[in-house]
Amino acid sequence: MIIVNYIGLITHVALRKPDILHLQWLPLIEVSTIEKYFLKILRFIVPKTQLLLTIHNVYPHNSSETSRQIYRERFSKVEPYFDKFIVHLETTKKEFCSAFGISAERVKVLHHGVLAPKGHDTIRRQRSKVLKLIMFGNQSTYKGTDVFVDALTMLPQGYKKKVHALIVGKMYSDYLNKLEEKKNNENIEFIPEYVSDEDLYKYIAHSDIIVLPYREISQSGVLLLALSTKRLIITSDIPSFKETLMGLGENTFFENGNAASLSKLIVKYADNLVDENKQLDAIESLEAKYSWMNVAKKYRAFIDEM
Repeated sequence: MIIVNYIGLITHVALRKPDILHLQWLPLIEVSTIEKYFLKILRFIVPKTQLLLTIHNVYPHNSSETSRQIYRERFSKVEPYFDKFIVHLETTKKEFCSAFGISAERVKVLHHGVLAPKGHDTIRRQRSKVLKLIMFGNQSTYKGTDVFVDALTMLPQGYKKKVHALIVGKMYSDYLNKLEEKKNNENIEFIPEYVSDEDLYKYIAHSDIIVLPYREISQSGVLLLALSTKRLIITSDIPSFKETLMGLGENTFFENGNAASLSKLIVKYADNLVDENKQLDAIESLEAKYSWMNVAKKYRAFIDEM
């Protein structure tokens, strides 16, 4: 199907001869360099069309150093065909340029817009006595689900009844088994499967804090959705999160990979030692900053410059 789509794209571009062709993904680059030939054909039939590629993540998720080396070799075969690249953060730009030897002049930073729930009005939630945490999305090692579970098991005994955690999303059975073995707290609940958007928004609506304990990521769709929900946010202090959430301060971040650091931050919220309204005001400001209207204006200005 992907090959058929490329053939259709080449035919369409040959007929229309656009000034700019913007690709959001190279879906085959993780397994093959075959896309090099499609890009070569595009360059031949429309030599004046500028090719633009968005880099959502510098490397594929859950990739080892060996697989990253292979990926770098494959990407080096296709990158010369592109005039410009778009990334969503300055931290991503630095990592991308360093990893692939791309000149900074070829890379433009344009933010990704927030992912607002369709048909769901979000309002601030009145805190209940039990602090309700949620982590959602496909669960895996790079997302730090195990760090979250470890942090919850480290809570002082008296806090295990003050905090309830819901972990929602598909995960491999062996990973779930490992997490279940760690669990010593009945207030940790797993829904280890895909859930509908409707159900997910209900779970978020009944939560106080969205937790993202990721070990690494270039840009997170979960975080961009979280920004539109008017919920408090706790994340690891990885560079991409700190840049995206600039202005939120120390009560948002814990030390990456450090379950004890996360556990202490959860206790701080459970004890009402954080000015939550101030945090939510800052989150709503970020939601406005990353609105699609603002993002679209910057994209339009960039396209006009090309």
